[in-house]
Amino acid sequence: MKKSLPIHFRYHLLIIISVLFSTPTYSGDELNCVLCHKHRGLSRIDENGEFRLFYINQELFESGPHRRNKCKDCHADINRIPHKKAKKVDCTQECHIVEPSGQKKFSHKSVANTLASSVHGKLDKDGAPKEHQADFPGCKNCHDQPLYRPFSAFKGKKVPGVSKRAIGRCKSCHKNGDFAEDFYDHVTTRLHKTRFPKETIEVCAKCHQNKEFRERHKLDDVITSYKETFHGKLMLLGSEKTPDCLDCHIVAGENSHLIESKNTLTSSVNKNNLANTCRASECHKSAGAMLTGFQTHVTYDREKYPLQFYMLVFFKALMAVVLYFFLTLIFLELLRRLFPSFTFFKEKQRDDYHEYVKLIKDKDLDNQ
Repeated sequence: MKKSLPIHFRYHLLIIISVLFSTPTYSGDELNCVLCHKHRGLSRIDENGEFRLFYINQELFESGPHRRNKCKDCHADINRIPHKKAKKVDCTQECHIVEPSGQKKFSHKSVANTLASSVHGKLDKDGAPKEHQADFPGCKNCHDQPLYRPFSAFKGKKVPGVSKRAIGRCKSCHKNGDFAEDFYDHVTTRLHKTRFPKETIEVCAKCHQNKEFRERHKLDDVITSYKETFHGKLMLLGSEKTPDCLDCHIVAGENSHLIESKNTLTSSVNKNNLANTCRASECHKSAGAMLTGFQTHVTYDREKYPLQFYMLVFFKALMAVVLYFFLTLIFLELLRRLFPSFTFFKEKQRDDYHEYVKLIKDKDLDNQ
């Protein structure tokens, strides 16, 4: 039998062939990571028996918000190829990009701190860990899909991508590289919703519509109750103007990660602030205080909402009575049409008939 090639020789041969016949990789891919990660079938079963996919979609990455980052900016522990098991990426570590307003290296740490101080944080107000730690979201629980929607408007037309006219004005000063395109794309996507309302609801529903999750945290099914409202109906029809979870549960102008409990005094849905939330410039500007009396997330739980529960029972009973009354009436009418001479009490009917005839005759005699 012929001896197979040594494994190190086969590996180097694979690299040479891949480099010769591969498509261009990212400019920031200094270790040529996509040499292997460009293959759609690159995967394995990890130590816990779970399927792990390591494929990287190059086109998706280059159109996303991290396209200016190098692979090592996030995967700082990888220094060679082939590499050992990579550590979990920490979104709060510093990037090589300088944040222009503070001239410091950019980091999502401030966002993480905001999330930690919100209702989704893993620590309570006293700094103690909350129950069911695994239920509280991290970055990737919500940012799991590339739902970025570049915005462009010129002469009333909205088209996907970057407006060349607008970029032309930027490039009169910013001529080097793709800075103008990157900056324009980054800013415009943040000035407009990055997700459709329906997509936002689906992200929140991953937890808030899970029955076991709600039972552990004693929460109502806010997703179903939202969909039953007028706002929810518009959302299901594809409207982008209808408010979603973030529009109501975040104070106008605040970080979108700062969602607070309705019992918190600074919360946008606290009973003292709800009127101002409804009067947002994009919503009901001239709304009166009575509008806040509408309960958006009412369920028919007898203990939490007894009035709504008994009203539901009353109207169900009323509908049943009315419905069955008319069904009985229609059924009896149908029987009469099918069997016009049918009667349950024939003897009594004959006696009543003779008595009626006698009364008519007596009346005629009196008239004569």
